[in-house]
Amino acid sequence: MIAAAWLCALSCSLVVDTSDVDEGCGPTRKLCAGQCVQQSDEAYGCTRTGCTPCRLTNAIPRCDPGGMCVVAGCLFGFDCPENNAGCFTNILVDSKHCGRCTTACEDWESCSDGKCVNQAGSGGGE
Repeated sequence: MIAAAWLCALSCSLVVDTSDVDEGCGPTRKLCAGQCVQQSDEAYGCTRTGCTPCRLTNAIPRCDPGGMCVVAGCLFGFDCPENNAGCFTNILVDSKHCGRCTTACEDWESCSDGKCVNQAGSGGGE
């Protein structure tokens, strides 16, 4: 009888799924650089397992419910966000997006401090 138990123990294997192991941090946290952090902390990335910080150009990042780094807001002078890349348009000087994403200056105007102004010597619009 004992021999049969040993034979069963040797021939049986225990399979354990470790994909949900949270390394002692809890269900909404993850281990990064030796400390438990929120899975939704942009400083440690938005994924369940990764720890690479969100990096968006000219933007303040946030984590969306799907675990992606997205734009929460643009830094001063920038707008027209591309959701998971950043804010590339300088609305203080861009004549196609002057002051806001939807405002374009006339051909004879330039954008200065977010306002369309006549270009010196153009005489346009008069």
